[in-house]
Amino acid sequence: MKRRRSGAWRFTALRVAALAGNTFKEAVRNRAFIGLMFLAGAFLAFSLVLSSLAVTGQGNRVLLDFGFFSISLFGVLIAIVMGAILLHKEIDKKTIFTIIPKPVHRFEVVLGKYFGMLAILIVEVGVLSVLWLGLLWLKGAPVTPEIGKALLLIFLEIVLITAVALMFSSFSRPVLTGILATGVFIVGRVVYLVGEMLTARGGLFVDHPGLRPFGEAVVRVVPDLRVFDGSQEVLLEIPIRGSYLVSATGYCMSYVLVLLALSVLLFQRRDFT
Repeated sequence: MKRRRSGAWRFTALRVAALAGNTFKEAVRNRAFIGLMFLAGAFLAFSLVLSSLAVTGQGNRVLLDFGFFSISLFGVLIAIVMGAILLHKEIDKKTIFTIIPKPVHRFEVVLGKYFGMLAILIVEVGVLSVLWLGLLWLKGAPVTPEIGKALLLIFLEIVLITAVALMFSSFSRPVLTGILATGVFIVGRVVYLVGEMLTARGGLFVDHPGLRPFGEAVVRVVPDLRVFDGSQEVLLEIPIRGSYLVSATGYCMSYVLVLLALSVLLFQRRDFT
């Protein structure tokens, strides 16, 4: 019995890996991915112009701030775009019908798509980070370990948003997926403000108590993406502790596991006929 189970898990891992590899190849050749990567590179190059126009002594700060902003923005954009179209592409081109009848479970399709997207996002963040660090080196800006830690936090945010996009993609079309995932990203960046408003003695939720349950639901459900912003610590030269990275990773993974479980459940119920 144990041998059968171990063998089944081994074949599952192989199928997920094969699907992930195919997803990676599709994403690399996708025009949207290529276009966003070129645009991201152009944004980073433009940071050199901005740094040269900055007030004396603030050039490196501008280069740092704009670099964090660009990598985070385009990482999330690529995660949402790829998450919105890759799973739908299988359904739209009917290739899903050549996969599902075979001994491939639907949860393996979801996991394969997710890990394939993570692979392409690792490449994206890696390429942009190397380009950005090269620009910092050219400008003589210090490259510290804290920058690497902040980039890791950005990648965790992208990992989470990828799971969000895949979850919406498991039951909706690309346009709706993009809108919903973007909405979660925007709300996640300001959800801490909603939390502060809920504890305030005045303001929206005091003047309109009927909105309080909605605000509480938003705070409980939507991830606080400010957790993954380490740019201010780098700019203020405040160390990012290893314990914080561990807690942020745990926070990210807890959401990812729930979102992947929802993705599998929704995809299992989807009718392709």
